[in-house]
Amino acid sequence: MKYSDSIQLFFNTIIVVIAIFISLSGLVNLEIITTFNAMILGGIGVILITILLQWLSNQFPRAYSIAIVGFPKSGKTTLITTLFGELFTNRVLNISTIPRGLATIERVNADLAKLEIGEAVGPTTDQDLFAYRTDMIRGKIFKQRDKVEIGDFPGEDSQKFTEQFGDWFHETPYFKWAMEADAFIFIIDVAELLNENSAKQYAARITQAIRAAWQRLGEYHLEGHKNLPQKPVLLVFTKSDLFGITPHAVQEDAVLKKISQLGFTEVPEAGEIDPEKLQQGQNHTEQLFSPLINYLKNQSNQFDYLFVSCFSYHHNQKLGINELIKKILP
Repeated sequence: MKYSDSIQLFFNTIIVVIAIFISLSGLVNLEIITTFNAMILGGIGVILITILLQWLSNQFPRAYSIAIVGFPKSGKTTLITTLFGELFTNRVLNISTIPRGLATIERVNADLAKLEIGEAVGPTTDQDLFAYRTDMIRGKIFKQRDKVEIGDFPGEDSQKFTEQFGDWFHETPYFKWAMEADAFIFIIDVAELLNENSAKQYAARITQAIRAAWQRLGEYHLEGHKNLPQKPVLLVFTKSDLFGITPHAVQEDAVLKKISQLGFTEVPEAGEIDPEKLQQGQNHTEQLFSPLINYLKNQSNQFDYLFVSCFSYHHNQKLGINELIKKILP
């Protein structure tokens, strides 16, 4: 059946149902029955409108894009892969996920397979941007379908990234795509915060870069008369499982070597993170980034920050992953 024919059939069905009830009400003159029929017609009208909206949602799903912004090797691709893994289990918000396009299907499943065998996910090597595309369906009876696109900037080595773009995210080709996004995730790498020799410098550098990127976003949306403060924006501290090694910055070579291995080259073993160390690590990080956190709180009505791990568990759930899904999806 052609698309235009299906639309015509749907509206013809509505007209027939309404006509039947109008005919029935015309057969009886009693006020009570007429009132009762009117109530039935009203109820049916509500149901038909609901069905119509549901049908329109399926025929014309809402497009929703999520920009993930961060320095290379900060765990962006691993995080995206983990989000898909959790959504595939249908454990979060009863959302069904259907990846769209051969590129997305192959990328997600290949990266999930790597994580399942304890192999690190490699960097994004596409020239400018890899866009993960998927349909997300909520509900069982009345379903809502959204076409979600998640943008991932290439995980180039830090030296090349710095030489080509400096610390200014908004100069990257990817950031031009991110301008039109419906939600924003700014990634901060916990591994970089646990080296006492460079933690403060990294915090200042990433704060400067994210603040500048947000201001460029604000300028763009102001000129376009779009309501940026109403869009979700999250600071996400990746690799928070490393707080299990040390909750604060250290100088010891042996500890720093382990952080480097588990933060950049090896996959950590899954397990529950020590709650006390996690809290200490969160406190340490919040102090370093309090200027940025306060700034974004004042800029956005939907700002929040989360500590996440793709490997460690907290209260029998991957640390921060479910919360991230709930806060960032439409």
